[in-house]
Amino acid sequence: MNILYIMKPFKGMIGFIMDEERVPEGAGECIREAGDGREVKIVSKGRELEGVLDTIEILFGDVPFGMLPQVPNLAWVQLWSAGADQLQKHPEVKSLPFMLSSASGIHGNQMTEHLFALLLAWNRSLPAAFEARKKREWRRFSDHQVFVLTGKTMLIAGYGAIGEAVARTALSFGMKVIALRRTVSKGGALPGVLLENASRLGDFLPEADYVVNILPSTGETFHLFGKAEFNMMKQSALYANIGRGATTDEEALIEALKTRRIAGALLDVTETEPLPPDSPLWDIDTALLTGHYAGMHPDYGALALETALDNLRRYVQGRPLLNLVDKERGY
Repeated sequence: MNILYIMKPFKGMIGFIMDEERVPEGAGECIREAGDGREVKIVSKGRELEGVLDTIEILFGDVPFGMLPQVPNLAWVQLWSAGADQLQKHPEVKSLPFMLSSASGIHGNQMTEHLFALLLAWNRSLPAAFEARKKREWRRFSDHQVFVLTGKTMLIAGYGAIGEAVARTALSFGMKVIALRRTVSKGGALPGVLLENASRLGDFLPEADYVVNILPSTGETFHLFGKAEFNMMKQSALYANIGRGATTDEEALIEALKTRRIAGALLDVTETEPLPPDSPLWDIDTALLTGHYAGMHPDYGALALETALDNLRRYVQGRPLLNLVDKERGY
């Protein structure tokens, strides 16, 4: 979404909030240069900016939304993540007159690889094979204990940049791909992808062998996948969530797994993170869990910085920003 804006006469500081070890080398100078000489202050915690809040015009990085009402001249916030989940926890900032943009667009490759690593691990019984190795057992699986992606149907809920990357890989495996998005436009999907409105989720769940959730966390998506949705799925279907944990009713998912209503779940995200030690998910063999690191990339800092610098140049020149977040919708 691109939105034009009118530059404010106020030219203030750029605050960059990031843990010291995650700050890309030379970031301060790059930001200063792209920001037309604006002063840049790099801190590890938002509270370190408390004495200069009224001088801040722009905030970059891991910005705590709770501090935003205290920044009177704030014009723009550039997040280091693709999601703006904090809007749900701090609804008071939605009406504040600042632009919010994300690092959307830099997660497609790593998140696709992570998803397919889980899918292939499941299909080729790798967790069981790894367990057998620990016992020095040469375990050979039967034809009925392994599966293939070719010819299967993947349903993608949340067809954005990441969803498109997932779809491209699924097509390369010879899969049928159905993608759901809130708004559907002609020519809005890759060739070979059936793009449908998100409201038709229930129509396509019974067709899918793999249901992939890449939805953002908003009021509309909260617990979107619940008991009714799991009951619509094939008993042999897999549910994968690499989006946001709050989009899944975890109690309903646990019930669906325990009763074998669905075959399994591949989860990089959960409702509560870290997943509590007493969560039943830890003890369900048909749930493969990873600790919300699908989006990690060895060059993440450099990729996020380049996105931020591109937007900063646009801001200085009065051009539309990329990856603008609709604060009311939450994405």
